[in-house]
Amino acid sequence: MANFETHFKVATLASAIISGTLLATHTIEPNHAVLAFGFGILGGILPDIDSSNSKPITIAFNLISLFLSIIAVFIKADVYSVAEMIIMAGGIFMIIRYGLIEVFRKFVIHRGMFHSIPTATLWGVIVAIIMHYLFDYDELVSWIYGLMTTLGYLVHLTLDEFYSVDLYNRRMKKSFGTALKFFMLDKPQDKLYTISIYLALFMLISIAPDYHFFVDSIFSEEALKNFQTVLLPSDGKWFSK
Repeated sequence: MANFETHFKVATLASAIISGTLLATHTIEPNHAVLAFGFGILGGILPDIDSSNSKPITIAFNLISLFLSIIAVFIKADVYSVAEMIIMAGGIFMIIRYGLIEVFRKFVIHRGMFHSIPTATLWGVIVAIIMHYLFDYDELVSWIYGLMTTLGYLVHLTLDEFYSVDLYNRRMKKSFGTALKFFMLDKPQDKLYTISIYLALFMLISIAPDYHFFVDSIFSEEALKNFQTVLLPSDGKWFSK
């Protein structure tokens, strides 16, 4: 399994490329691209909060708490006073860092369904819902934040699978297949977790913001042309500007 530093670096690189592409194709504005970049990194470290090792989970929760506090301040900067933002940011940090961490330590099993594709999707939907209904972002931006979270999460899971392959001895480690999975059915508890995640995903999708405009904006013919335009230097000259 890849270590925390590797997850963080690769998630940062992938998030920079994707958010930069969205900005270059004029899909989102610069301020939204910055937050999209942050959500990609967030998704990349989220799976580590189920770690059985106290150090990764502490680092992960510190970063997540700090990131969400900063996001809240960023979003409410033109609404709240400085004193209100300090109280809000401090409250968010304390609740996540010293409250939710204990819940995860007690109830989340390392490499269980928390490391799975449906969970990656679930986090993306949760982010889209929060950004749309709580912070009043439109459907497109909300789903982009959700997409970045899911993609970051999948980058993490893919790295775990990659590190499960021993290229020198040409063998698969026991951990292979425990990250990029859709379900776990070995034990009754595994079945319960699997069913719970799919039920939660189904329920949240039913109340999530409309995704049609998001799909049309990202996968439209115009979006493809914009991507092709910025993919390579238009004049054929590299680094000439």
